[in-house]
Amino acid sequence: MKSNEKRTVCTVRSTGEDSYFAASNSAHGFRSYYPACFDAARIGRLYAVKGGPGTGKSRFLRDVAEKGKGCGWHSELIYCSSDPDSLDGVVLTKPGEEGIALLDATAPHVYEPNRPGYREEIINLGSFWNAELLRAKGAEIAERNRRKQEAYRMAYRYLAGYGEMTATRDELVEPFLRKKAIRAFAEKWMRQIPEETEFEEQIALARSIGMRGMITLDTYYANAKTAYYVEDCRGSAAVFLENLYEIAKRKNLSVRVSYDPILPEKIDGLFFKESGIAFLAFEGGEKKKRRKISMRRFVETGLMHSCRKEINFAERMRRAMLQGAVGCFSRVSEAHFSVEEIYIRAMDFGAKESFTGSFCSSLFKA
Repeated sequence: MKSNEKRTVCTVRSTGEDSYFAASNSAHGFRSYYPACFDAARIGRLYAVKGGPGTGKSRFLRDVAEKGKGCGWHSELIYCSSDPDSLDGVVLTKPGEEGIALLDATAPHVYEPNRPGYREEIINLGSFWNAELLRAKGAEIAERNRRKQEAYRMAYRYLAGYGEMTATRDELVEPFLRKKAIRAFAEKWMRQIPEETEFEEQIALARSIGMRGMITLDTYYANAKTAYYVEDCRGSAAVFLENLYEIAKRKNLSVRVSYDPILPEKIDGLFFKESGIAFLAFEGGEKKKRRKISMRRFVETGLMHSCRKEINFAERMRRAMLQGAVGCFSRVSEAHFSVEEIYIRAMDFGAKESFTGSFCSSLFKA
């Protein structure tokens, strides 16, 4: 690649929290992992939070999480894949107590209770807005939402193109992958992890693409006792991680799994909870604390001369499509936050904060 060719920058965020994403903007449209994250057996009570943009849903979730931590609960913070400055959900756990989950139940990840009352409840933050003011701004809100949805449509077209170019690259490279060697390599690495009694998968995405560009949360690196960065070569890292995952199922391991946000059929991270070992196809954490596994030896790059130009072209198109998507998400951001401003002016945040305090006192009996 020429030195002056632009790359899409991925920002690594060190949150200092147990944080991840439960949805993504993918090559196939919006992808939600809400059912897997919030219908888990460990969750006994669930609160679906409703309200428009700018009504304080994210602040409400964080306030509840902070109160829970002060009462001895462990919190998992689930960030919004489109706006990683906001929360989509919180999962609270404590030994001897049933788990508690709260989630943003508005579009695009609409969640409607199917066990209302006895397990799930709705919290409506729209109770604290001035509907008359919003009606007066109705046409303006509608126009800004139209611009937002149009930018989303264009972003998804670029992401679909990224997916197609990745599939083209993978198809061209496939004959040159040493798949048997990758499988044997995976078996070798997995020997260090003892068998367990039951396979358990927790889906927790480490990366997203949205209004802040490409974002990686460093949770996997921060939580791992030993973190291996699997340096990709022509898509071979995903093949290696898929093999590790299949072996994990055979060995009945408890594993946290991160799927590629754009290509959800590919795994980009695995964290084995009991052993504390992580294998990650993205960079993050402190360089001195991570170990690198290079996949270059498993790709017969010297034999690619007949289709090297096609492979390189597909790689360039992948990067271009990604840059196009990031540009469209920037337009999404402009429209989204302009709508938020209208809702913020219509909210009675004093009443909403008073409700938050009462809710927390009732929830944690404190």
